[in-house]
Amino acid sequence: MATDRILQRLDSLINMGEKVLSTRHPPPRGVITHDYVEEALFYQWRTSSLAFLRATFEPDSVHSHDFDTNCQKALYYEANRGVAVLRSAKEDIEGGYLQKVESLVSAEVFSDFLEMARHLLDNDYKDPAASLIGAVLEDSLRRICRNDNITVKPDDNISSLNKKLADKDVYNRLRQREIEVWNKLRDYADHGYFGEYKADDVKNMLAEVGNFLTNYLK
Repeated sequence: MATDRILQRLDSLINMGEKVLSTRHPPPRGVITHDYVEEALFYQWRTSSLAFLRATFEPDSVHSHDFDTNCQKALYYEANRGVAVLRSAKEDIEGGYLQKVESLVSAEVFSDFLEMARHLLDNDYKDPAASLIGAVLEDSLRRICRNDNITVKPDDNISSLNKKLADKDVYNRLRQREIEVWNKLRDYADHGYFGEYKADDVKNMLAEVGNFLTNYLK
């Protein structure tokens, strides 16, 4: 799962930060300042940690901002602050409080389902493939609505979710019409109208829904 890999990477960065802290040494004789840490190791760790935080959270998130502003120099107290930020990030992810991480996990799960649909298509099972892609689309629309603070009801379907997102300008009316085409194909598959579409239609739907998730499920 994506969350497991994220937490593993955080553990690795925290351990690296602890190694940085273990290099603590006083300033040269006659220099009045804070204790130092090994410079090359510090900047290697800082670059890796900041890149991770910006990729996992929003670039302007509290975690990214705090790490960037409070952990700039190869000083012991600044490195200690950096480790504290990484530990805080880990606690937030483990607590399930971060929306973007949830979306990353969702995107990975959806990718797995779309790969299953591709396998079905490759073996000439266009109908279950269309149904599966439609299910992924509906769930992704629900998540996109929640990410944009749009109220979702239990009985909302692709059409109603699609309208809500277009009405809120999450995407334009052209995209709304495209999604309605995918929705119609999914309905044909779910209700047994298998002669209303071809395998090529499902292949196009698969590619387009995949692109849609890449662009909007963030």
